[in-house]
Amino acid sequence: MMVTVNGQSEDVAGQTVLDFLKARKAPVENIVVERNGDIVHKAEFDKVTLESGDKIELISFVGGG
Repeated sequence: MMVTVNGQSEDVAGQTVLDFLKARKAPVENIVVERNGDIVHKAEFDKVTLESGDKIELISFVGGG
């Protein structure tokens, strides 16, 4: 039950997007999650479950100057 995350296969199917991000210690407030070509809204992170075969792209924003 693999999910492709930024081009790499990971065994994370069955987790919610929120649980997945927390496990990765990802900056939940500063990240965009695309699932199968569609943006997952932050309000849905705890409702959307990753499924085998999903393609996930994570885009995080980093401030700087």
